Amino acid sequence: MILGILTAVAFFLSGAKWITKRLKWKKLDCFALQVHKFSGTAFLLLAVIHAVFAWRLRFQRPLWMLVLGFVMLGGAAAILLSHIFTKRLGKNWLKIHRIASAVVLLCLIGHVAFGITSFTAYQKSIQSLSTFQELNPVGLADGAYIGEYDAGYIYAKVQVTVKSEKIDQIDLLEHRNEHGKPAEKIISSITEKQSLQVDAVSGATNSSKVIKAAVQNALLHQ
Repeated sequence: MILGILTAVAFFLSGAKWITKRLKWKKLDCFALQVHKFSGTAFLLLAVIHAVFAWRLRFQRPLWMLVLGFVMLGGAAAILLSHIFTKRLGKNWLKIHRIASAVVLLCLIGHVAFGITSFTAYQKSIQSLSTFQELNPVGLADGAYIGEYDAGYIYAKVQVTVKSEKIDQIDLLEHRNEHGKPAEKIISSITEKQSLQVDAVSGATNSSKVIKAAVQNALLHQ
């Protein structure tokens, strides 16, 4: 997220030249030109780095957010190429540069909008996991039960094995997260105490909640 914010800031700083060019203040315009060159380069580099790090989260973000991100990269590439081939493009280089910049701006606005919407939905989903029911395998036939919970940014899928009306084993089949991997050890606590009333793993509270919700769904939604 920090990389994304820095990328957006760099882009808007580079766009300041468009404003100062229309003001009758040459010193400010000259300064903006220097900022434009520096921030433009920073935007290109940050956009690529952000894309590389964000790729692993592609299944945890809205599809359109990913699509707009790639279109932005294409626009950034067009901006770069318009500079590299300025002489060959002649007067058309500025037109290409401006069109590509406009495309990046529109995609950036959409990208941020989808990001805010998905993050808000994620927060609401996590807030809904404030309490958990007591596990009660009594009456359940021996076997493996599958449960999952999708909070958007975090997803967990588990297999709970019941034997003699007790939780014999919990296997974490899938856990999509950002920094919540330490939460995976909460499974042993749930199995040991036969309860979801266990403390969340420090530093991975949200992933802990999602894993507990997946276990709860496995046994209570049969």
